[in-house]
Amino acid sequence: MDERELALHFIALQDALGGQYGPLSRPKLRLLVKLTHGPVSVSELAERLHISSPAVSQMIDKLQSEAFVERVALGGDQRVVGVALTPNGQRALEVALGAFQHRIRDLLSVLKESEKTALIQILAKWGR
Repeated sequence: MDERELALHFIALQDALGGQYGPLSRPKLRLLVKLTHGPVSVSELAERLHISSPAVSQMIDKLQSEAFVERVALGGDQRVVGVALTPNGQRALEVALGAFQHRIRDLLSVLKESEKTALIQILAKWGR
């Protein structure tokens, strides 16, 4: 296996998936998806997104100024702060996911059905 070639293909895929999805950039979309099951702490978001806590905090500040997220107490302890989707954020996420699905559909249009099935099986090994 040529790992360098594989790495370059993954970078090209990231480039193809970059950009704006309705009201959200792909990084913002990634963050909001992590909030779909309820509030999450900043440190947990950083871990899930594989970026630093300060970078996550900056994204949260922007998303909060756009009324897409809000900071909330976690577990009844006012000192432990989490981030939650607002109704406005949920709507923005739905629009963005629809646009993202459209982009995926376009990218996958070059594949045969059997190749799409194989790709889904491969991607499923990484989980959600």
